[in-house]
Amino acid sequence: MPSRSQDQLSLFEKAMLGSIPHVAASLIDGWCRTYRVVERINEGRERSALLASGGAVYATWHQRMFYFFHDFGRRNIIMMIGRSKDGDYADAIAHLLGFQSVRGSRVRDGHRAMYELVKRLSRGAHAAGMMGDGPNGPPRVLKGGTVRIAKMTGKPIIPMMYGARRTIILGSWDRYMVPMPFTDIVVYHGNPVYVPGDANKGETEGIRVEVERTLNEMADVCDSYWGGLPIGKPGFDL
Repeated sequence: MPSRSQDQLSLFEKAMLGSIPHVAASLIDGWCRTYRVVERINEGRERSALLASGGAVYATWHQRMFYFFHDFGRRNIIMMIGRSKDGDYADAIAHLLGFQSVRGSRVRDGHRAMYELVKRLSRGAHAAGMMGDGPNGPPRVLKGGTVRIAKMTGKPIIPMMYGARRTIILGSWDRYMVPMPFTDIVVYHGNPVYVPGDANKGETEGIRVEVERTLNEMADVCDSYWGGLPIGKPGFDL
């Protein structure tokens, strides 16, 4: 839903919000349907964790979201989307691609949104989807929300990553990656990471660092799958 009520939107804003998300969602879906997934690394561990826990907290980097908008759209995933004008468009696009959402960010209603997400997961929603480094970075640094949600729900964190044979790299803060049409894709399903409900601050920080390290190692594996170099890696090309 928009961050403002429909009565607060101008006629132009209503028209844009009613049309642009449909066009964008159709383009993303059609673009991603041209890809060929050549391998899903370690998918069995993810499937077993989902069956055992009734859900998961999926984590990836913001840089890798393009294909996951398509791949995750049928997994009953809830995403946290910011309460901004841009967030209104992102929210509408996400729903058209099959996601659910809660609205909030670190600066606006972040805690309320996180607890709403936790409540919905605890009531049987399948999974949460988290951009681990958020919408603004810093790149490839895992924020604490992923670990907190896993701790509060008992759902495992499942790191996710993909790579592509041919990509378009944008000049954004994280070098956002868009696989080219008709290219090959590899998807890496990380091992589940459980956060004990009684974990103290030091233990949760240790888990956060471990998941961050795992995501970065998985990105290196995916980027080198066809002999390429790391993309958007701090200290390498960032």
